[in-house]
Parts: sequence; C-alpha cells; structure tokens
Amino acid sequence: MTNNISESSQTGISRLSAAIYKAQAATNKKTIAAQSTFIKITNQIRRSLDFSVICQTVTTEMRHILNADRVAIYQFNSDWSGRFTFETAGPEWVSLVEAQQDNDLISKNVSNCSVSLLNAYATADTHLQATYGGAFVQGEVFRICEDIYAADFSDCYIEVLESYQARSYAIIAIYLDKQLWGLLAAYQNSEPRQWKNEEVQLLVQVAEQLGIALKQAEYVRTIHQQTTELNETIHQLKQSQAQLVHSEKMASLGQLVAGIAHEINNPTNFIHANLSHIENYVSSILALVQATPNISNSGIVPSPENEIDFIIEDLPKIVTSMRVGSTRIRNIVNSLRNFSRLDESGTKRVDIHKGIESTLVVLSYQLSASNEHPRIEVIKDYGDIPSIECDPAQINQVILTILTNAIYSMKIACQAGKMGTHSSCELPQLQISTRTNDLNQAVIRIQDNGVGIEEKHQSKVFDYFFTTKPVGDGSGLGLAIARQIVEDNHQGTLRLDEDIAQGAAFVITLPISRNL
Repeated sequence: MTNNISESSQTGISRLSAAIYKAQAATNKKTIAAQSTFIKITNQIRRSLDFSVICQTVTTEMRHILNADRVAIYQFNSDWSGRFTFETAGPEWVSLVEAQQDNDLISKNVSNCSVSLLNAYATADTHLQATYGGAFVQGEVFRICEDIYAADFSDCYIEVLESYQARSYAIIAIYLDKQLWGLLAAYQNSEPRQWKNEEVQLLVQVAEQLGIALKQAEYVRTIHQQTTELNETIHQLKQSQAQLVHSEKMASLGQLVAGIAHEINNPTNFIHANLSHIENYVSSILALVQATPNISNSGIVPSPENEIDFIIEDLPKIVTSMRVGSTRIRNIVNSLRNFSRLDESGTKRVDIHKGIESTLVVLSYQLSASNEHPRIEVIKDYGDIPSIECDPAQINQVILTILTNAIYSMKIACQAGKMGTHSSCELPQLQISTRTNDLNQAVIRIQDNGVGIEEKHQSKVFDYFFTTKPVGDGSGLGLAIARQIVEDNHQGTLRLDEDIAQGAAFVITLPISRNL
C-alpha cells in the first residue's frame, strides 16, 4: 500500500515536473521569440531611415508576437487631437486608419478621454509599477486594461473604445525628447485579456525604440531640409553669378555699340554736313561748264565734249548717292544709340516700336542672306500703342534675346531643309505684331517659322541653364533673364504661345504705366 502511494506520488511529481519544464520551455520560447522580435525591430530602426517602414514593421511584428487582434500607432496633434497613423489588424476587424476618415469619434475624442484617463490611471496599475517601474523614466505614461466593461471608465471613453472594437488593451506612451508624441497600443477585441508583465515590458521597450526612430527621422528631415536649402542657395548663387556675367556681357555690348556709334557718328556728321557744300560747288561748276560752250577747245578741260556731258549727268547722281549713304549711316548710328540707351538708364516713357526697329538694325546682318539661310523676311504689324513706361535698355535686351533665338531656329530649319527633311528654308519669316489689350497693356508678339520647341521642352524654356543648343552655342540664360526682366522688373508677362502649327511664338505683355 505504501509502495503504491509512493509510486503514485512519484508519478505525480514527475508529471508536475514535466508540466513545469514544459511551461518553462514555453516561457523560454516566448521569451526568445520576444527577444528576437525586439532585435528585429531594433535592427530595422538602425537600417532604415524611413519612419513609415519602421512603424509598419513594429505593428506587424508586435501583433504576431503578442497574438493580439490589433496593434496600432496613434499620433497626437499639437491640440491633443490626433489620428491612427499605422496599424496591423486581423481581417475580421475594421481598419481604424481608414474608419477614422468618416468617424470623428475614432480620432477626435481620444484627446478628450484617453489622455486624461491615462494620466488619471497611471498610478492605478501598482503591480506593473512595482514590477517594472525601473523600465519607465519619470513622466512616462502607460495603461493596461483587462476588460473595458469591468473598469471604471466614463461613458465617453467606453464609446471611444467600442468604436475601436476593443475589449482589452495595453497602451504605452511614445516620447520624442520628453514630449508626448503618441501611443503604441495593443488591442484584444474578441475577449478580455490578462496582459503579462513580459508583454508589457516588450511594448515599453519597443515604444522606447520608436522614440529613438522618431529622433532619427527628425535628424534625417533636418538634414534633408538643410540640404534642400543649401542646394537652393547654391542654385540661387549660380543664377546670380550667371546674371552678373550675362549683365556684364550685355553692358559690354551696350558700351561697344555706343562706342562704335560714337566713333562712326563724328566722321559721318562731318561728311553729311559737307555734302551740302559739295552739292553747291558741283552745281556752280556744272553751271559754269554749261555756260561755256567752247570749254573743251580752250584747253582747260582735256576731256572730249561727250565725256563732259557724261560728267554733267553723273556727278549729281554721285552726290545724291553719297547723301543717301550718309543718311543711312546716320540712321544706323541713331538706331545703335537707341538700342544701347546708355544715356537713358532707368525708367522712361519710350516708343516700343523704336526699340524693336533698333534691335532689328543690330541684327540686320544676321537677317541678311547667307550660306546658312536665305534672307529672313520680317513682317511687321504695328498697332497704335502709346509710349510705354519701362527701362528701354532692358526691354531691348528681351526683344534681342527672342529675335536671336528665332533667327537661330530658322537657321537650323533651313539646314534641315537642305537635307530634304524640312522646307521652311524656302522662306524664313519673322512676324512681329503689337497691340494694346483691355487691361491697358502693350502686347508684343514675335513668331518665327523655324524648327519650333518640342512639347517636352516647352515647360522648361524659361528655366535657368536650360538649353537645347549644342555646347558653346547657348548658356541657357537668355529667356530666363528675359522673363525676370519682364515679370520682376516691369510687372508684365513673358510666355510661350504653344498653339501654333510651326515655329515658335513668344508674347510679351507690358503695362503702359508701371506702379512703382
């Protein structure tokens, strides 16, 4: 009998030992799994700079290791409202991230209920504080609830939790530099749950890692922002440098043009002024010759009489031709001076048509026929436009830029036409029209029939340093600076007209009067 009892006791002890061993093994297995999950999350934080990826990894891994119905991350706003930003839940449960879009209760009332309750009940979980108080730094807030209907919660908070479909939860605060950023929450929806200390400890450790990830993400954002600002500053410096170089070139061009005009003007004025005296002298000599019929026999003039007749007929034509040439030179000089406008810097009231004509004179050589293209025909359609208040030198620069690009485009079109792929070289043509619109603005439209601008490039033509020309043919500054001159300096607009069949058209709009 005694032996039977002893054997029975031994059997019971063995079974108990086996059960304890099995429980310890299961506990060790869960502990190892929890540690593995924590290591995985920690490694993810170290490897990834993407906070979204980290959060999604946290919710997925924590739901798996806790065997919870839902694990979510809730982020507070500055006014303590907030929203669920990430979650992983079973397929039978609604998505809080999606449902909060249509139900304010899910996000809005958290600030009114849960935060205050978290603070109010933070010291109520004395068994957690006694066991794991060392895991929480001063100011941390946490809350676990085995059954929401058994807790002394307000109707408001119960309503919020029911909207979550939650029956039990464990919530841990997420801090960013000692500031409450959000919550890491594990929910059991199907039934009440007694949350184990090691589970809560794991949640606390993961929440701390999320705080580190937040700080890391903040550093990354700061670096990206500083990098963006630095790149923008570098870009602006490059633009400023390019503008200075371009402005210096334009100023040099203006000075060169003005200098040439001045040098040509002095001798031209001398010639032009003396032409009237030459005409008088020639007229007197011719009158004398005609008044002396036998002058050829007198020995004074060795030429035959028929040669004298030719001189009498041709000499006035020569003088007239000299006057026409002299007048043309004077007009060119005036156009060059008008283009440079060095003596009229700043805002003036000017005739925009004179500026256009002056620019055409500067480009007259490029408009002439050459080996690269036939003569470029310029068709003008000038409207009745009053004087415009503008900086004439700057507006002339804008017109020069557009016309130069147009000439280049038509030259390329002609070269393509010679290869049998384009026919615009038969008659390259520039159309310049001016009008006033209903807004009391002057509208200048310049159109060519060149190769045009590809659709993929049309949105970039005014970007700094953008050019489709080969290296050395263009800097990518002309149109960018032209737009800045028109829009920033003159409160106007410069745009590309995209609705044309062939070539390119640019439209300049300038106010008649500027509001300085």
